[in-house]
Amino acid sequence: MIRPRWLAVLLAALAIASAVDGLLLWQAQQWNRVIAGGVTEAGEMAAGALPPEAGFAEAYRAGRAGDLQTALNLYKRVEQSDSLELSLAARYNSGNLYLEEALELRDSDGEKNALPMAELAKESYRGVLRRDSRYWDAKYNLERALRAFPDSAAQSGLEPPEQAERAITTMRGFTLGLP
Repeated sequence: MIRPRWLAVLLAALAIASAVDGLLLWQAQQWNRVIAGGVTEAGEMAAGALPPEAGFAEAYRAGRAGDLQTALNLYKRVEQSDSLELSLAARYNSGNLYLEEALELRDSDGEKNALPMAELAKESYRGVLRRDSRYWDAKYNLERALRAFPDSAAQSGLEPPEQAERAITTMRGFTLGLP
């Protein structure tokens, strides 16, 4: 008597677990279809009805299509997700879009118009590295951005001001009670 009851409880638990897994699989397939087909309604993404992964895929697609503003807005929304990896990847891709735009602007309009985009790219890469210092792609692209658009000496603090006092030349050479 105990054995059939125990077996029935076990089978019921397995049936419930299978139903839950089936529902999750169906939901994942629906999201994959949406990601593969593209988000057709902007309202879905704005309302947060889509998961961050779908927003990331749509932002990537918009960036490839040249729609910079849409891609950056979608990446910004994905950056606020709970997933650290996805958030870092979205910020990194935002930096890539800014850097590509800065390089294109420099080639067409000159350095002056490209600097704001370059600074945004560098800030995006630095933000990624602040959260995960081992993100090698961000390190490489930050180095690339710094070579293409170096920080000014005054901003980076590498050179002292012209009127700065030099400690080595103004110190007197005497010992303080040492033998």
